[in-house]
Amino acid sequence: MADGNNRLFLAFPAHQLAPQLAILQRRLALSGRRIPSAQLHLTLHFLGQCSPKQQSSLQAQIDRMSLPAFTLQLNRLGCFSKAGVVWLGPDTPPAALMALAGTIALKCRALGANKPHRAYRPHITLFRHCKTDVLPAIRPLLYRPDTLCLYRSELTDQGPVYHCLQRWPLKASSG
Repeated sequence: MADGNNRLFLAFPAHQLAPQLAILQRRLALSGRRIPSAQLHLTLHFLGQCSPKQQSSLQAQIDRMSLPAFTLQLNRLGCFSKAGVVWLGPDTPPAALMALAGTIALKCRALGANKPHRAYRPHITLFRHCKTDVLPAIRPLLYRPDTLCLYRSELTDQGPVYHCLQRWPLKASSG
């Protein structure tokens, strides 16, 4: 791996929701590029270009963390119209997820990794290069991620491809 191609992000893979999300993508029948089932995820933090030292330091820090399990009710379709992204997310994210996002953001900032350009809004991207003003109401989906992954994003002519470099299990709270 060349240092020039080490665009990293932390995300929860959505493999257990992939069949339901594929049905939703077909039902929406929007123009643009559907995100393939194997690439569906809910991003926790986009780090951008990282050095090997930054990457190994982050991995060591996450190794020492207790990552809480949580449940999301994905009940809202939305669109980042400027980016042409149609997404599925929660109206109200769980406190455990938001606290984890804040902790990870602080760790990444201390490493000198990219600061996100917006406040964290948990979502699963369903389509890219999509222009739409009207999205239907949907039946909510429950999402209980069991793993956090560190991904490398490889840009290709067909769009980005994500490679999981390391996985950490989420732990149910004891109490």
